[in-house]
Amino acid sequence: MGEIMDGMWRWVEGVPYAPCPPEEFCGRHEERERILALLNRAEKHGQAVMISGPPGIGKSSLLNWLKYDLQDRPGGPGSLVIRAEIFEPPRMIFSAFRKLLYDLQLHAASGWFQDLFVSEGMKEAVRYANDLLEKYAAPVEPVGLLPKTGEEIIGVFARSPEVEYDRVREAHLELLRELGWLMAGFGRIAAILLDDAHLASRPDRRLLLDIARDLPPGILLAFTCRDESGYEEIRDRGAPLVPLSGMRGHEIQEMGLKRFDLPLDEATAALLAEARGDPFSLVACFNTLRNRGLDPSPDNIRDLLAGGGDPAEMAFAAIPEFRRAWAEAFSVLIPPFPVPVMACIPGIQGLDEASVIEQMQGSTIFRRLPGGGYAFAHSLLQEHCRQKLSADEKVSLNARAAECFERLMHRLLIRPHALLSLVCHYFNAQDYARAADLSLELGIRYHHRGDYDAALMLTGQAITSAEHLGNGALLAAAVRERDLIRQEMADPDETAR
Repeated sequence: MGEIMDGMWRWVEGVPYAPCPPEEFCGRHEERERILALLNRAEKHGQAVMISGPPGIGKSSLLNWLKYDLQDRPGGPGSLVIRAEIFEPPRMIFSAFRKLLYDLQLHAASGWFQDLFVSEGMKEAVRYANDLLEKYAAPVEPVGLLPKTGEEIIGVFARSPEVEYDRVREAHLELLRELGWLMAGFGRIAAILLDDAHLASRPDRRLLLDIARDLPPGILLAFTCRDESGYEEIRDRGAPLVPLSGMRGHEIQEMGLKRFDLPLDEATAALLAEARGDPFSLVACFNTLRNRGLDPSPDNIRDLLAGGGDPAEMAFAAIPEFRRAWAEAFSVLIPPFPVPVMACIPGIQGLDEASVIEQMQGSTIFRRLPGGGYAFAHSLLQEHCRQKLSADEKVSLNARAAECFERLMHRLLIRPHALLSLVCHYFNAQDYARAADLSLELGIRYHHRGDYDAALMLTGQAITSAEHLGNGALLAAAVRERDLIRQEMADPDETAR
C-alpha cells in the first residue's frame, strides 16, 4: 500500500477540506431519512428544519447532499433548490437573501425551471422583493466609489427612500407563496437552503424567523447553525432539529473507502470514532497519513493523535510552503475574497489574477464561491492561520490589505463588502486616522437599519480610534452612538421595530 501511496498521492495535497461533494457523501443515513421524511409535509403545509452541530461536523456537506438529492439526482424529485451561505461578520445586510434571489433568477434562465417564470406574477414578485432589499440596505451602501483616501470616502453614500421592514417581510412571503403555488402545479417543492445561520445579522435573522413562522405550502426551509441560540422560537413552533454528532465506526469505514480508497478495519474505525469523529478531523487524519506514506493502522493513528493532532495544523502542514504564506496573508480578509485583492496582497512581482485562479484550482484549503471570489475551504482553517500570526504580522498584513482595497476599490463589484473590509483593515492596521470617521459613519448607518451587532463593533472601532488620536469631539460622538445602540439592544420593543 505504501508504494501505491507514493505513486498516487505524494504530488498532491490530498482531499479538499471544502464541503464534501454529494457523490462522495458518507454516513448520516438516519439524519438523511429524517429530513426526507419532511418533504410530504413541506408539500402540503410548508416546513422548516434546523441542522445543528459544532464546526467541522459536516453541516455544509449535508446541505450539499440535500441539494443534489432534491434537484440533481437522476430519478429524484427534481425540486427547485436555492442556496446561500453566510460569512463571518461584519457582513452586508440581507446578503444571504440577496444571494437566494440571485439563485432564483439563475434558475429562471436555465433548465426546466424556466417554465415557472413564464408567470408574470412570479417575475414581478422576484423583482419587487429584490428591489426592496436593495432599498432597505442602501443607507449602508456607497455609490460611485473611486480610489480615494480614507478621509475622502466619507460623504459618498446615497440617500435612499425609507423602506419599512414589514414591506420587506411581506414581499418575501408573497414571493414564497407564489413560488410554492407554481411548484405545486408541477407536483414538486422548492427548497431554500441557508448555511451558517448563526453568523446572520440581526435583520437577516429576523427575516429568517418571520419566514419560518409562516412558510406557505410547497416550501422547505433547511438551515444550519452551530447551536440553537437565537432560533429557539422555531423549535417551539414545531420545526424539527437534526443535530449532528461524530461519525460512527461503520460510517468512518464508508468514508475511508469512498473518499480515500482506504479499507479500514473495525478497530481503526472504532479508534477514530472515539477520538476524531468529525469529518473535518477525519479528512485531516487521512490526508496526513497519505502525505507521510503511512498505512491507516491503529498504531499509526495513535501515534498521529499522540503528537497533538490539531486537525487544522495537520491540514496546514501538508500544503506547499508558498500556499502556507498565501493562507497566512489571506487569513486577515473577510470572505468572500475578491480575486484582484488576492493577487495584490502577497506583493509578488508579476502575480496576476489568472495566476491566482490557477493556483487555487489545486488547493485543498481554499474554495471558489458561486459567483466568483474565494474563501477558506473551512472556517477552522482561517481561524488557525489568523492565530499563527504575530501581532506585528497582523498589523503589516492588514495595512497591505487596506492598501490593496483602496487601490482596487473601483474594480470591486460588491462595494458594501469592499467598504466594510477597508474600514476593518484600517483599524486592524492601527491606521486610526483613517479608521475613525469611517467606522463611526458606518456604525450609525448599520444602527439605523437594526444590525446592532455590526453597529456596536464599528462604533467600538471609532471609540478606540478617537482615543488613540486624542480627538475628544469624535470620542464623545462615538460614545453617544454606542450608548444608544446598547439601549435599543436592551429594549425588546425597540429592537422589534
